[in-house]
Amino acid sequence: MEFSSPAHLMNRIPRPRRALGVMRRMRLGYPILEAGPLAITTYLDGYGAEAALWLGYFRRNGWIAAQDWPNGVRAWFLSDRGLAILALGEDWWQSLTWSQRLVYWLS
Repeated sequence: MEFSSPAHLMNRIPRPRRALGVMRRMRLGYPILEAGPLAITTYLDGYGAEAALWLGYFRRNGWIAAQDWPNGVRAWFLSDRGLAILALGEDWWQSLTWSQRLVYWLS
């Protein structure tokens, strides 16, 4: 996904406020967990089934990288590209007025 500005990028992400929330948690050391490559269980504390949707979206865009744990769980962390996207997203969020933020909070 190429972009010319943080606003351009964030307007192409579905539910950008939620995406920022997930990425912030991942940056703090909470990876998206996948219970093995053939399992249908995906988890990120506080995001429930939504974590599976973000896993697919982030993976398609190259924003995350997998780490296989010995217990069979695959942990997905932000890649360098994902961290760069998060930084752009944070800049975008800070550039919004309170009323613009409210629109994203309600959507």
